[in-house]
Amino acid sequence: MAFKVRNSNLFLLPGNPHMLHLGTIEEGFREFIVMACLRGPKKGNIYIEEVVLNSVDWSDDVFAHSKFISDDALAEDLARFAEMSGLTDMKKVFERIHVMGKSQWLVG
Repeated sequence: MAFKVRNSNLFLLPGNPHMLHLGTIEEGFREFIVMACLRGPKKGNIYIEEVVLNSVDWSDDVFAHSKFISDDALAEDLARFAEMSGLTDMKKVFERIHVMGKSQWLVG
């Protein structure tokens, strides 16, 4: 599989502000989002889900949702790639958040 990091910008996910975008991985025409839970009972968990576009009318804004990856081998390959790419190095993520001046993300 030929994975590539498409985006490693840190931002709170729109509509889900307790989840932090760590990166977007692409494989061909498919995209996967790597995200970390910042608050609540799942705090500290990292998730990888497939991005699925909801719109087919390209003249309008395109919206997407995330989809659970049911293929265990794909999920494992993505997790390994995310780790090797440094997307899940939370020490570096927290340092970047601090440098960005967004420490409030971590405390709510």
